Amino acid sequence: QSASESAAMPSESNSEVLSSNARRSTRARRRASIGAEVPVAVARDDDDDDARRLGEDAMSASVVLLGSVSVSVDAMNAIGAGVPKYEEPIECGQVSKRRDERLTTYDASNLRRLRVKRVDPAHSRLLDLNEGYGTFRDRDRREIYPAPIDAIFGALETSGEIDAVLPEMDVITWRGNLSKLLTCAWNVNEAWTMEAELVNRCVVLNVRETEDSLRRALTRDDREERMCYWGYAFEESVCAEKPFEEPVDCLDCFCSVVRTKLGTLNVLMCGEVDCFDSDDGDLASYVELKTTRVMNDPRQVKKFEKEKLLKWWAQSYALGVRRILVGFRDDVGKVVKLQMLETLKLPGYVAAHEGAWNARDGLRCASLVLTRLKEILAGQPAGTRVRVEYEPRKIKFRINFIKDDSIPDFLPADARERLMRGGKNGAAGTAGASTEAAESLSAPRIAPSGVANSTPVGSNIEAPEISETASAMSIRARSQGSNRMDYIRSLGPAAILYMQGKDPSRSASMRAFVNDATDGGIGIDPSTFLTARTHTATNTVALQPTSSAVSVRGTKRSADDAADEIETTKT
Repeated sequence: QSASESAAMPSESNSEVLSSNARRSTRARRRASIGAEVPVAVARDDDDDDARRLGEDAMSASVVLLGSVSVSVDAMNAIGAGVPKYEEPIECGQVSKRRDERLTTYDASNLRRLRVKRVDPAHSRLLDLNEGYGTFRDRDRREIYPAPIDAIFGALETSGEIDAVLPEMDVITWRGNLSKLLTCAWNVNEAWTMEAELVNRCVVLNVRETEDSLRRALTRDDREERMCYWGYAFEESVCAEKPFEEPVDCLDCFCSVVRTKLGTLNVLMCGEVDCFDSDDGDLASYVELKTTRVMNDPRQVKKFEKEKLLKWWAQSYALGVRRILVGFRDDVGKVVKLQMLETLKLPGYVAAHEGAWNARDGLRCASLVLTRLKEILAGQPAGTRVRVEYEPRKIKFRINFIKDDSIPDFLPADARERLMRGGKNGAAGTAGASTEAAESLSAPRIAPSGVANSTPVGSNIEAPEISETASAMSIRARSQGSNRMDYIRSLGPAAILYMQGKDPSRSASMRAFVNDATDGGIGIDPSTFLTARTHTATNTVALQPTSSAVSVRGTKRSADDAADEIETTKT
């Protein structure tokens, strides 16, 4: 634009140009001084609504951008971020939550057994997920803080593990926060936030709903409300002895408290578990339940594998849940197919897609963010609380760390005292934690009603080699006193494909010899497969999704045998 053209513009337009230039100049100065005492209203973009809201926050409290981190795959490659090892989680506490918090107990009384594993579309014995909708008891969707952190400490106190666990922890969180970090490198739509405080060298993360998520929850129409209910109805349908005899209550649930290690960070985590599927009643037998629409074409399958499977993998992998039972439903809420998936095999389904997600980069992202967060908090005064924010619709793949004095104290006084006395490298606690107490963490002390405790023995899950399946096979090989390649060769050609992150049922050379009990592939309409299926179950390599083992040709192994094999590999 020429100077004469600019001078000929009305004064109001000139003011707009100057204002726009001033905002660009302000953002440039901000980028040059990240970490300085800069109000967040300046640190973020110039969206009017956000600027107004954050400007009001800055007037009432100190709101400061402390730093940020880029979590795109290219950015992680540029800084040479390594792939951290993720140790298999070990259960060290349990919580049975109830609507009346006074009735919450720290045991497995709310853990339900999986009772239905198959539906038969040919005989119309379908699960109707609309049943019980009229009496459903939902939680308060206006709740900004839906998961208080104190349940984790109560579970450890009751199990007797608190003095052995807390002294070594670097991060304490609910599972949902870690899931957000594991998926962030591919998240281009969903904003999220969490709150953090460093207490005696341990980062405590709090769950916080975003304003957008609260708004969406409060403005759902009846169709959306019903579809949200279907997930709870599915759990009731496959777990209850007498489904829908009582109203479904989403606040009655079971949560497992586990300890694990991500790279150099020791992590204590709590997450909800839907059900279990063996008499052992421990982490190896837990099953996640999911519902999704049945798919009818390859395009839908590709989208499902690239997006939804990522979330399912992160949620189950983080907590150590090894199997996911999926109820594929039609548009009116009737389940037409059940399929059991193995968590460790999910990355293999998407390996062939360009730009697909993978376990390596998910682990890198989570480790990078948590390490950077701890470094930033370590440089702040004690008691500093930070918002960890991700807003991909404004800036993709950048996570901001924002100091905000208005964040309420989310850590109960007794839990804070425990951390101060026994936090990592604290004067008290580390010296007092006995070897016997540490060794007792190899198994949970509390089991579901009527289920005996067991003491599994095992080793850590190493960082993925070729795929998650390769890592799992390495563990099974060690448990049988063999090296990985010899063990895999003994399982036949289908196992080789799984080790390479491929699905044998999709290989032209293997399709006639493989029966992986998927009825035609993940989520494909079974009616199509039932009419087209020509091979029989004889002379097949049985790759059972209800176990963690791959069986050799002509050999049948029960789910109980497979569960026993899993138990021997648990750390």
